[in-house]
Amino acid sequence: MIYNFPEFYEQQYANYFDDINFYGRLAIDYGGPVLEIGSGTARLSIALAKRGLELIGIDNSKNMLEYAQNKIQQENLSELVKLYNLDMQNFSFSKKFPLILAPFNVLAHAYTLEAQDKVFTNIKNHLADGGVFALDMFNPNFSQLDRLKIVPEWQHISNDKSELFVYQSLDEDRQIISSKYYLDNLKDGVLQRKTSILKQRYYHRYELERALDNAGFKNLKFYGDFDKTIYSSAKPHLIVIAK
Repeated sequence: MIYNFPEFYEQQYANYFDDINFYGRLAIDYGGPVLEIGSGTARLSIALAKRGLELIGIDNSKNMLEYAQNKIQQENLSELVKLYNLDMQNFSFSKKFPLILAPFNVLAHAYTLEAQDKVFTNIKNHLADGGVFALDMFNPNFSQLDRLKIVPEWQHISNDKSELFVYQSLDEDRQIISSKYYLDNLKDGVLQRKTSILKQRYYHRYELERALDNAGFKNLKFYGDFDKTIYSSAKPHLIVIAK
């Protein structure tokens, strides 16, 4: 699994800032503590903490959490950011939160309808009265499937001796896209390769609305990008703000 290699993950998304201001504005509006589902390498956690917000992050990958904890200590943000090794289907806190975030395709790891319902119900039960839940998912691009392609973003953060390739395939019945990564590195004249797999379940707009409504969320707002453009399947994202 790709999350077993946090350095690999961190480098791949080192230049991804698209969602920072969107979630930052929500955090300023609703205040802390913020609960982040799937905090990963603390990319978003650190950005929000630097704005003075208290944040609790959960992630079920111990490798990602250990990597994130080191980053947080280096940034001297340990007083503001607390991380826990918990699963999004069954985490439990005694407090409720004014804002809960599930950013950057976290919910793509709820692979079944049962798992989705558990996640959304658990989040709803941890949301304070008048609080907000916000998430973003990818809209799938089926034209890029079943072909080996280079990851161009990698070239901006790597040396000339490494290249990153990805091959994506689709399980249409389960709505799961599998991405197999190949990281090739030339060292001392020898080609070395690391591989990793990422499986993500994509959502349709009305499927997601049903799941949120079933869990008790209301006043759903759907957007297609972080500038709050109207949602359509042609947009890059499926973004929801729910109360």
